[in-house]
Amino acid sequence: SSGINAEYGGGFLAAHLVGQFPDFYFTAVMRNPVIDLTTKIGTSDNPDHSFFEAGISFDFTTAPSPEALCKLQAKSPIVHAHKITSPVLLLLGAKDLRVPPSQGLSLHRLLRARGVESEVRWYPEDCHPLKSVA
Repeated sequence: SSGINAEYGGGFLAAHLVGQFPDFYFTAVMRNPVIDLTTKIGTSDNPDHSFFEAGISFDFTTAPSPEALCKLQAKSPIVHAHKITSPVLLLLGAKDLRVPPSQGLSLHRLLRARGVESEVRWYPEDCHPLKSVA
């Protein structure tokens, strides 16, 4: 059993790990994690990152195809959220344009709805780096 602490892209990995191996992790701390690649493409300042994570070519000139959206969803940690059982602490910057706080909040809502302990630490003046966190 182990805990996991990760930020940004590492938060994407941490969310995958606690969802896919729920018996191994006893706690998780995630800083501005990417949770859902499909919703990130319309809210982030780097939508191409979502496509990169899913192994899909990105084109700024067209909307994603239904097939691409399905692949993005399948590669997202949110599809494993229903298996998370360990407590989760989410550190979220309110002004983050890279990974909007809605990403972490969506995980928080799902966990709380299932009775899994989840806490959000909200940093109203911070963006992606969370510079005010000591």
